[in-house]
Amino acid sequence: MSYPKYDPTNPQLLESIVCFADILGFSNLIIQSDQQDKGTDLLRDLHNILSNQYREMSELNPLGSFKSFTDNVILAYPKVEDGEGQSGSIFMSFVYFQLTMTLNSYFIRGGISLNKYYGDEHFAYGPALIEAHDLECKDAIYPRIILSAEMIKMVKVHLDYYGKVSYAPQYWHLLRDNEDGQWFINYLHGLQEDYDETRDFENYADLLKKHKNCIEVKLKEFQGIEKILTKYEWTAKYHNYFCSMHITEEGLQKYDLLIDGIEDGNFSRIVEDSDSY
Repeated sequence: MSYPKYDPTNPQLLESIVCFADILGFSNLIIQSDQQDKGTDLLRDLHNILSNQYREMSELNPLGSFKSFTDNVILAYPKVEDGEGQSGSIFMSFVYFQLTMTLNSYFIRGGISLNKYYGDEHFAYGPALIEAHDLECKDAIYPRIILSAEMIKMVKVHLDYYGKVSYAPQYWHLLRDNEDGQWFINYLHGLQEDYDETRDFENYADLLKKHKNCIEVKLKEFQGIEKILTKYEWTAKYHNYFCSMHITEEGLQKYDLLIDGIEDGNFSRIVEDSDSY
C-alpha cells in the first residue's frame, strides 16, 4: 500500500487527522515564575520534560508529521483508508504525553480534528490546524483534549468493526463528558494499561496519588478565582471518576485516592455494548 505523505517538494493539502495541544495557563506560568525570580528554574524543568516527551513522540510516530514550539504540539497524519490506524496512533501518543505532563503538574488542553492539512519540518498549514486550535481555545475549556464532530463520526464507524465495543481500544482511550457531550482522551488509562502489564498495584496507586496531589495544589492555588478554579475542579472530578471506576472501595480508602469535597464527574464510556448506529 502506498501511504500519502506531506511532500515539501510538492506541498498539497491532504485529508488528515491533526491534534493541537498546549499547556493550560502557560503564559501565566512564565509571568509568575519571572516575578518570583524562578524563571530559570521553570525553563530548565520544562526544557527537560518537553525535550524528552517531544523526542519520544517523534520517534513513536515516524509516519506522522510532528511539530513543536515551546509548549505547542502538533501531531498530524494523512488519513489512510478509514483512518483507524492514524487516529489510534494519535490517541495513544497523547494518552502518554498528557499523563506524563500532568504528573509533572503541567495540565494539557487540546483538540483533534479531521480536515485538510499540510505539514513539514518548517511549515504547518490548513483548516485542520485551525479547527484543532479553535477546539483547544474555545471548546475544550478544561484540561482535556477533545474530538471534533467529524472525528467522533469517524470513531463511531471504527467501533462498529468490533463484536463488542469493549474490545475496541477507542472504548478505553476515550471518554464522554455528559455535561456538554464532548469526547476527550482518557489519559489516566495509561496508568491502567501499565498496571495491566506489570501488575504492580503499589506503583499504580502511588501515581494516582501523585495525580491527586498535583490537582490539589492547583485547587488551593486558585481558590477564589472562579474562572480558573473550575478548570481544575473538572480535573478533580475526572480523577475521582476514574479512581471510582477502577479501584475498589477498600483500595480507595487504604491509599486515600479520592479528592475530598469533589463529586465524581458526570462521565461515561463513549458507547455501551447496547448502542447501535
